[in-house]
Amino acid sequence: MAGALVLIILMSTMLISCISEPKYTYEEYKKIKAMNTDKDSEDIAEDFLTDDNTGKDELQSYSNDLNDYYLYMEEFKSVYDRYTSELFTLFDDFDGEKEDINKKNQYADSIIEYEEEWIADLEEIVVPNFLDTYHICFIDYLNNEVLYYKYFLEADLEKANSAAQEADDLRERSFLELEAVEKIFNDRAEELSLEPPF
Repeated sequence: MAGALVLIILMSTMLISCISEPKYTYEEYKKIKAMNTDKDSEDIAEDFLTDDNTGKDELQSYSNDLNDYYLYMEEFKSVYDRYTSELFTLFDDFDGEKEDINKKNQYADSIIEYEEEWIADLEEIVVPNFLDTYHICFIDYLNNEVLYYKYFLEADLEKANSAAQEADDLRERSFLELEAVEKIFNDRAEELSLEPPF
C-alpha cells in the first residue's frame, strides 16, 4: 500500500528534520561552556558589564536550557533508533504484500505493536518545558499512524485516509515547533555574543 511507503519517507524526513545537526557536539558544547565559565570579565559581552549578576544568570540559564535540549535529543534519538530499523522492514513488508491479506494484516498488527511501544517509551522521556509542544506533536503524529493501521485492519479506508492526513499535519507541526525552539536558541546565543548552536 502506498501509505506505508509514504510513512517510511515521512519518518526518514522526520529524523533528519527534527534532529538538527548542531554546530558542535554535546562534548564540544561542554568544553565551550567550561571555557566560557573560566573567562575573565573583560571577555564577557559589554552589555553584561553593567549588571554582572544578570549577565551570569542569563548565560547560566542559556547553558542549562541548551544542556537540557541536548540531553532530550540524545534520548529521543536513542528511542527512535530502537524502533525504526524494525519498523522500516515491516513497512516494506506491508507495502510489498499484494496477494495474502492475512499476511498484510499481520504486518499491520506488528506495526501497531511496535509504534505503541515506541509511544510508551517516548512518554517516559523527561521533556524540558520548552520542548513540550514538540514532544506532544510527535507523539500525536505516531498515534495517528497507529490509527491508520487500525482503520486499515477494519477496512475503513475513509478513516484511514483521515488519520494519515492528520499524521502528516502533526509531523509538519512538530517540525515547525522544533525549528522555532532552535531559532530561539540561536537568538539567545547572539544576545549573549555566543556562536549560534544551530
